[in-house]
Amino acid sequence: MGARGAPKFRQLFHTTDLALQIFGHSLEEIYENAGEALTATLTDRRYLRRKEIREITLKAPDREALLVEWLNRLLYLFDVEGFLGREFRVRELSPEKMVVKARGDIYDPARHPGGTAIKAATYHRLEITDQNGGWQAKVILDL
Repeated sequence: MGARGAPKFRQLFHTTDLALQIFGHSLEEIYENAGEALTATLTDRRYLRRKEIREITLKAPDREALLVEWLNRLLYLFDVEGFLGREFRVRELSPEKMVVKARGDIYDPARHPGGTAIKAATYHRLEITDQNGGWQAKVILDL
C-alpha cells in the first residue's frame, strides 16, 4: 500500500496480455511503482533481498516512451543477469531522461517462486495522466 493506504498498482483484465494500472502521488512514484508491479508479476517480491544495486539511466522521446523503456530495461536485466528489483528510487527525472537506483536480488528458483513470464512492455493503450494531485499510468505487458 502507498501513502495513506492508497494502492500502488493493480492488474487489469486484458484478453491475451496483462494490463497494469499504476498509481502515484508524483510522476517519480509512477516509475518506481511500475518497477515494483513488474517485479511482483515475475515473482513474490517478499523473498527478494536488497543486496544487489543497479544504477539505471534511460533516455526516450517522452514520459510514456520512458515508461516502456524503463520496464523493458528491467526485463532485459532479468533475462540477462537474473536481476529483480525490489526497491526503486528515481534520482533524476525529466520528460526525456531518468536515472534510477534499483536494489534487489539475483533470481534463484530455489528461493524465489516463479510468476508470470513477460516478453515486453508495449505501447498499446499506453497512457500517463495527471489526476488532480496524483498520477496514473496504464501499460500492457506482452506475455
